[in-house]
Order: sequence, then C-alpha cells, then structure tokens
Amino acid sequence: MFITAKQITKLKNLLGDDSVYTDPISLAMNGYDCSSSRHQPDIVLQIKQLSLLEPTICLLAREKIPFIVRAAATNHAGSCSAVKGGAIININALSGIEYIDTANGYADVLPGTVTGHLQNELNKLGFFYAPDPASEQVCTLGGNLAQNASGARCMKYGNTADNILQIEFITPDGQIAVLRHDGPGPDWLGLVAGSEGTLGIIKRMRAKILPCPKHIKTFLATFPSLESCVQTVTDLTARGLIPRCVEAMDRLTIQAVENFTHAGYPAAEALLILELDGELAAIKKEATLLEEICQKNQCQTFTAARNETEREKLWQGRRAAYSAMACLAPNVVVGDGTVARSELPRTLQQIREIITKYGITASLLFHAGDGNFHPQLVFDASNLIQNQCVQKAVQEILKICIAHQGTLSGEHGIGTEKRALMAYQYSRETLRLFKQIKQAFDPKNLANPDKIIPVGFEDKEGPEISLSANVASLQQQIRQRFAQYIPSLITGKNTHAYQTEAAPLSTEFLQNIVDIDTANYTATVQTGISVKDLLQILHKQGLYARLPLDYTGTLGGLVATKAAPDFISQIIGVQAILPNAEAVQYGGKLMKNAAGYNLCRLFAGSWGALGIITQITFKIYATPQPPAALIPRQAVAADTLFQATKKEIDPQGLFLSPAFDKEIVWQNTK
Repeated sequence: MFITAKQITKLKNLLGDDSVYTDPISLAMNGYDCSSSRHQPDIVLQIKQLSLLEPTICLLAREKIPFIVRAAATNHAGSCSAVKGGAIININALSGIEYIDTANGYADVLPGTVTGHLQNELNKLGFFYAPDPASEQVCTLGGNLAQNASGARCMKYGNTADNILQIEFITPDGQIAVLRHDGPGPDWLGLVAGSEGTLGIIKRMRAKILPCPKHIKTFLATFPSLESCVQTVTDLTARGLIPRCVEAMDRLTIQAVENFTHAGYPAAEALLILELDGELAAIKKEATLLEEICQKNQCQTFTAARNETEREKLWQGRRAAYSAMACLAPNVVVGDGTVARSELPRTLQQIREIITKYGITASLLFHAGDGNFHPQLVFDASNLIQNQCVQKAVQEILKICIAHQGTLSGEHGIGTEKRALMAYQYSRETLRLFKQIKQAFDPKNLANPDKIIPVGFEDKEGPEISLSANVASLQQQIRQRFAQYIPSLITGKNTHAYQTEAAPLSTEFLQNIVDIDTANYTATVQTGISVKDLLQILHKQGLYARLPLDYTGTLGGLVATKAAPDFISQIIGVQAILPNAEAVQYGGKLMKNAAGYNLCRLFAGSWGALGIITQITFKIYATPQPPAALIPRQAVAADTLFQATKKEIDPQGLFLSPAFDKEIVWQNTK
C-alpha cells in the first residue's frame, strides 16, 4: 500500500513529527517479530500518550489505512507483521500500572506494560498475576491478551482471558467499548482474547490479582525417557491432581539450558518441573502422591528445591530455554500445538519421528499439564536445504496435532505462519463464521488484515463435523425453517418464557452424555439436559464441576443466558447450529486453544440469537469445587457490536430470543 504525503502530514499534525517514521531503518525494524515472517509497513506511528490512541485509529479508519498494533513483538506466529503494508502502531510507550486494589483483587494497567514489571510490583504487596509467559521480562500484557499467551500456571489458574476482568477496547472504526466477562450479551472480552488484534485494539486492562500462596514447593524429577516423563503427566491428571505448574524438557533442552544458565539440571533424557502451592498440609499430601506417580514411571531422581534461591534457579532455566536453543544456530522456529493431555505420549512420539526423518536439530519443551508443547527447531535459514526441511517438518508437526484432535496453537496464535493450516483444523462452515465475526467487527478489513483466516478456504476440503442423530434432526428442522424464512424462538425448558408469534424451537430433547473422560477430566454433554440432573450424574461417579447448585433450567440455557459467568471459563469446546442450519464446532478436550476466534465465548450470553448451542465440553474435577454463582437475568444489549454480529450471522433475523425487545429482534427482517 502507498501512503500519500497528505496522509503523512495529517498523522504528523496529530502525533507530532517525532512520532511518525517513514525512513528505511524504522520500517525495517518494525517489519519482523520472532517468526520467520518479514513484511515492512509503509509508516510507523509511535503513540506516546494514551489520549492519542483513539484519534489515531479514527484517522487511519477515515483514510482506509490498514494498521497493526506492535509492542514487544515477541510472538512467534507473524501476528504483528504488516502483510498489507499500512501503519505499524507502536504502543511501547503506553506502559504503566495505573492502580492496584488488593482489597478487590485487581490492577488497572496500560497495554504496553511489561508482564514481569506487574509481577514485580505485585510481589512487593504479597500478590501475583497468574499468567506467566516464559518471556515475561519482555512481553507486554496487551500482547499476552491479544495472543491469549498464558505460560506455565494455566493448568491451575486458567489462561490470560480468564485473568483479565475488563478492557477498554477501540473498534477498528475508532469507537470505544468497555468489555467484561459478566456484562450483558456475548462474552466479547473472551472473544477478543486471542484475536491477535484483528478485531480492534486494547486501550486499558483490568487484571485479576491474587494473594501469594502461603507456601510454594517446587520439585525436579528426571526420567530415563521422554515417554515415561509424559506418561507421568497423564497419570497425575487421571488421579485428579492439579499442580500449580507441570513443565517438561527433553535431553537436548536440558543440555542447552544447563550450558546457558547453569540452572542445576542433572543429565537426563527428560525432566519435569512440578510445583505445588497452598496450605502446607495439602502440599505434603500432594507431594507424596506426586512422588508415587513419578516412581511408578521409572523416575530416576525426585528432589525438592530447598529454598527460594534454588526454586528461582530452576525457573530461570525454564524461562531461558528459547535463548539457550538460539545459541546453537542462527535461527530458531518455535512450534506451538496443543492436544488433549492423554494424547501427549503418542503425539510426541510421532513428532520425534518427524524430526528424525528430516535430520533436524530440535528440542521438545512443553507445558505438559496443559497438553501444550513447543518444539524448538534450530537451523541456518541461509542454508536452502535446512530451511526447506524445517518448514516441511513444522507443517507435519502441526498436522499431527490436528490428527490427534488438537489445535494449531495453544498460546502463540495463528498470524501468517499457520493461516493456511486453519483449513485443515476447521470446517468450511466454522471458518465462514470466523470470517463473519471479522466482518462484523471490521467491515473495512483494516485491523491487522490477512491473519488467522486462510485464503480460499471455501475451495479447500476441510474436516466435516459429526452430528449425533438428534442434533441432525434439529438441524433438519432449522434447514426447513430457513428455506421458508420462518422465525424461531429458541428455548430449552422454557424457564425464560416469552410471548411471541414465532414458532418455538426447543433443545430439551438433546439429553445425551456424550463422554465423561477421567484421563483428561473433561465432560462432553448435550445442552438439553438439566443442570441438576447433570450434577447428579457426575456426583454418582465421584466427579464435580463448577456449576451452580440451584439452577432449574438446562445446561444450554445456563450457557446461552450467561447466568453463571464463572462457569463460562470452564467451557473448552462447543458445537452449535447457526440460523442458516450450518453446524460449527470449536475446541474440544483442550486446556489451551489460541487458533481462531473463541466460539465458546461468542455463544455464551447470546441467548440463542446467534446460534443454538447443541453440545459443550467443559472441565470436571476429582475433588469438590466451589459452585458458580448465579447473577440476575441480563437482556442482551442491542449495542453496535451485537447488531453488527447479528446482521452477519443471521441477516434475516430468524433466531429470536426472550432477551430481546420485539422491535430489536425483528429489525433485520424489515
């Protein structure tokens, strides 16, 4: 794209001459990230005052100039490369902690704030922020949310999206919206998380903070093989144990890290760093179980850090893994796939076979408790043969993830690097919905364009979504109504009764328990079942979920109305039927998923107006859990975001909801 002299003058008048750069060095310095993607912008804009961010977006939108937000640029997916040229908006200067409220458990921060800086300041107050990406001393909080990069503590404390309470969000046309998980309508905040800046820009963030645990105990266990190491993780999950962190390394990573940081790692084929926190009595009990499981899998050594110095040394080694591998060759490609935890042993075996086949030097490093692994392939990009082998290997590794019902990204995102492979992971219908979401938020395609959604996916043969007989029957009903333009009122047990002329369409007959998996501690359930019945079924098997105890409606009603926001973060997979009768599916038995727009969060709180949720997958536990609290009924706000999304997904206004006023519901049919 070519930016005119007149447009440059307008930007300089707004930001100042010293904040607008078009010189070759500035363009080159902002034309790359930690991936192999290289695309130079046409202009670089440095935002030095928060008050200038919104007018900058407004000006770029009026001039139809594509823009990409950039801060530390530590991502590995090409998410902040300027594929279409345009403007790089550098927000490194928008850094700072505005307010910390320990009584109410939050900190207000600017998006350019380095994650480690927040951690350091909270630590002085006896608090911490749960997400902990390995690059926390460099990466920013805004970037973490944009990629949903969560780090090692995700297994116990959830991902970044779960730990951000509220954001000020600038839409691609320059409008301000305040997004919260518990606000009326869809969980827009959860949808924006992991969207890689393609839906808009984060202006401010409110992060959840927690009191530091009374006690933390860190263990190092070594194993004779990577297989026995990974099997240990599967076994501890199956026993219902949820450590604070479970990190794994193979022999090459151990050697590289030890040479680089002298972390005190012993020579071994594989190791685990395991960390427990909480009350001392509970830690002692869990530590005994941990050691028992490790010994069962031929653990060679099992030692505990004796003090904080030793503990920090172990973690310094883990955080330095990327830098350590970068010392071995000029270039490093970091993979990022996720599978169900029980699939890790088979997946990693196949990955090692791929690495051997191509003769590549590569280490295996993973957040084992989340099924999220990071193969690090070192090579010389100037060597054509090496470069080709690495690129082929990466593609095959990611396809292995998909073959094991996993995802292309657990926390690094899709960007440009994995965009083509999205057509292998998702059906055409699901990708079409992603495109509609992007169109609703960004009709001019200005916000980080040409990311995430693959080119020409309609012409590619993607996976088909398997529907049970009763869901297929529902789909057929919807298809007939769509063909005849017959509106439907979406109901479950009809606990949110509403008078309308539209024909009811009930999901109450969707009663199947599809799967209860105690290897991964997930349940997949159709949404017509009542919450009370579901809890009884789980309790009979000694299982628990963070569901409300006194909700009288169906599981689908609970999710669609977002009556218990705390439960929404427990949902990791969703299947739904759209108003045009297309089936879509997102997620599964995955603790981390940063591939595409989070449809679990889109349908939660949509009151059936965007699609009928037919099945969800959610986390279950081996120990009693605090029940999710119910909140007062909230109608969907007919705001700009919802209206634009409704228009894209249901332009005929065929799916009605008891949350809407009739005039709002029917406006698209006039």
